[in-house]
Amino acid sequence: MLFREDSVARAQHQAVRENAGWYRWTHDLVEVKGKDALPFLDRLFVNNIAKADIGRTKYTTMLNEDGKIIDDTIVMHMGENLYWVSTLYAPQMVSWMDAHKGGSEVDYRDMTGEMDMYAIQGPNSPAVMNTLLSAPVDGLKRFQVADGKIGDIPVIIHRSGFTGENGFEVYCDMADTAAVKAAIRDACDAHNAPEVTTLEVYVRSLPTEKGFALRQDMYLLTPYECGLDWSVDLSKDFIGRDALVKAKEEGPKKLLVGLEYLAESYEDIAQMEIVYCKGVPCGRVKTAIYGYTVDKNIGYAVIDARKAIEGNRVTVGCNDSPAIIVKKGWI
Repeated sequence: MLFREDSVARAQHQAVRENAGWYRWTHDLVEVKGKDALPFLDRLFVNNIAKADIGRTKYTTMLNEDGKIIDDTIVMHMGENLYWVSTLYAPQMVSWMDAHKGGSEVDYRDMTGEMDMYAIQGPNSPAVMNTLLSAPVDGLKRFQVADGKIGDIPVIIHRSGFTGENGFEVYCDMADTAAVKAAIRDACDAHNAPEVTTLEVYVRSLPTEKGFALRQDMYLLTPYECGLDWSVDLSKDFIGRDALVKAKEEGPKKLLVGLEYLAESYEDIAQMEIVYCKGVPCGRVKTAIYGYTVDKNIGYAVIDARKAIEGNRVTVGCNDSPAIIVKKGWI
């Protein structure tokens, strides 16, 4: 939980928005390789993985047979017939792959324990990276991945992140993590970019201000109910496609929307609190957090599509905490 008065969290948040900051944040990684790696992944995910050339990455969701989201991931094309899937739930991902492998000539494994990852985020992150690495990153585009070196240590650089700012992720072998961490700290210190030590700042406050959601916010919704239409490629087959086509034709039954909580504090609002429209239950809260850039208590809720109108006033929980429905993404 974050509060307006938390000066440490505010300073770390503002550093990422205005300059740069860094933190250790290890996503789970699943390696997928083999002759059928591409068709196998294209079958699992709604986005067109075939359009990601070597060195490029794709954001995508993964659906169950009912067309509902069960994970959202970044698929990274690392080499010929070689991919990494970045997820927060590698064991579940591997189990899902087991269930849908069929006769595909593909191998996959949870490689999370072998790699560490650091994020360097903020408008000044390219300058930090150019201080950190042996070669500049100026030509690296968003959702592109490339080899790099920190001194003599090989690393993998991904131009991406979850803060909504210009940013990079640095992957290294777990055996090199202490040296990589020290080098990142030194490079960031040279640019007055602090370590972001408050988990809720980089997992919730920064992303929510930009309209980014976690899997738990979208779980068992359709991509259309989350505003992820752009990530769906219906020209190919994938698990849940038929159900998703039907859902698209029928229109969304509910929507993931932004909420601005109007009380001084959101501390009485828990995940899955009931949202009321004119006293009638119309949805449930997904998250509540303080956004230091916008200086508001903000978050997400899943609301009946008929009631999910921007500007509508609602109340939340048994304390009738007032809120207003807004578009996801405040800045």
